[in-house]
Amino acid sequence: MIDSSSSTHITIQKSKACNQMQNLPETHVILFDIDGTLISSHMSELDESKRYTDAFREVTGLEVTVDPSRFAGMVDPQICKIILAENGFSSALVASYLPRVLAKMAEAYRDMPKQLELNRGVKALLELLSRSTNYVLGILTGNLSVIAREKLIATGIHPYFKEGFYADDYDDRNRLAQDAVTICLSKYSLLNTRDVIIVGDTPLDVKAARAANATAIAVASGVYSMHTLAQSGATRIVRDLTPTNELLSAI
Repeated sequence: MIDSSSSTHITIQKSKACNQMQNLPETHVILFDIDGTLISSHMSELDESKRYTDAFREVTGLEVTVDPSRFAGMVDPQICKIILAENGFSSALVASYLPRVLAKMAEAYRDMPKQLELNRGVKALLELLSRSTNYVLGILTGNLSVIAREKLIATGIHPYFKEGFYADDYDDRNRLAQDAVTICLSKYSLLNTRDVIIVGDTPLDVKAARAANATAIAVASGVYSMHTLAQSGATRIVRDLTPTNELLSAI
């Protein structure tokens, strides 16, 4: 015969274990854009323009003028394709020149002196989030990997990031975000795509997050205003990355 008191004890213990598992904090992966989000786009504007102009001059002989704000939120290969096409290059020539332009651009940026400055609140937020086991921090950027790492190392924030998703093999930010979310779901056994939080400063960052069914946080620290970002469909919009209650409640 089974002792009913023993059976009740086992049931209670199982119930407690289930409740404890249900109350375990969920893991969230937070993927940050770099330019305009983590790093001041105003301070680095000349650097951004120079890496394009130097690469195009050396590889194609073109003297191009590049306004980084025009391409805010786009990925490097996409921008280079646009510039080549606007200067009369055929699709075949674009395909031929693109790898060389991208390689030279990475080399040019690596070798140039840089003017980089973290945006307001960035260091404090990263320090706070890195202390928690609930968050995995990563990068999702339109930069090539070489360029992205140079920026993160130069500003001293590279150690905070466990994941990195770069534009080397992408000419569309939506696909980059979708692949990043798919990888994170599998790698960290996330319950939902919304457990991936994409933080960026442009409507294209928000569009990419939405295309991947991720949570989108827009920060008005780049070239776009709060008003413009409010029309992009972001889950939450903040002025900067200062770790306020408003921002922390969104992640």
